[in-house]
Amino acid sequence: MKYHDITRELISAPLYPGAPLPQVEQLAFISKGAPYNFSLLHSNLHAGTHCDAYLHFVDGDADVADMPLDHFIGTCFVLSVPKNCLVGADFFREHLPKGVKRLLLKSDGTSYLAPDAGRYLIEQGVITVGADAWSVAPVEDEGSIHVPFLSSHVAIIESLDLSKVQDGEYYLVAAPSKIRGAEAGHCRAILFEGAPVA
Repeated sequence: MKYHDITRELISAPLYPGAPLPQVEQLAFISKGAPYNFSLLHSNLHAGTHCDAYLHFVDGDADVADMPLDHFIGTCFVLSVPKNCLVGADFFREHLPKGVKRLLLKSDGTSYLAPDAGRYLIEQGVITVGADAWSVAPVEDEGSIHVPFLSSHVAIIESLDLSKVQDGEYYLVAAPSKIRGAEAGHCRAILFEGAPVA
């Protein structure tokens, strides 16, 4: 079965403005006489490809450990959107196939959702929205998309690498790390071609 790794490498992934650079700190070295190599990862949970839990913008709601895996495993649709803009609801009225539950947006990391698009996707029953940008919303107005999505229990996957993927239907596996109390988690996102519908 053919698959596509759509995960950005964590250390080199584009950084959200103001975020610290992730670092791997090696504590033990085989080359220096230790019986194994051993490292610590220093990273915020929104670096690289990651999943946002409801808790990210809705205090008291599910953390990433309690997010339903149905958000991150199942049939999805990759859709190219106009670049360098806020994508509005009218685009999705014209181009979004009926019945899509998991939607991945491809814009070379340059576009974000307008509030009316967020409302439209919720109304259409979409349960997960992913994007190849570092966020589904513009930096100056993160709440305009995150609040309605996460309060409506629409999960978010951000900083995907969709550069080698064509538009169309795939089977998504992108479960986040299981971290109690965390509002997000890094994930390894993979698209399968020709996988069973779910």
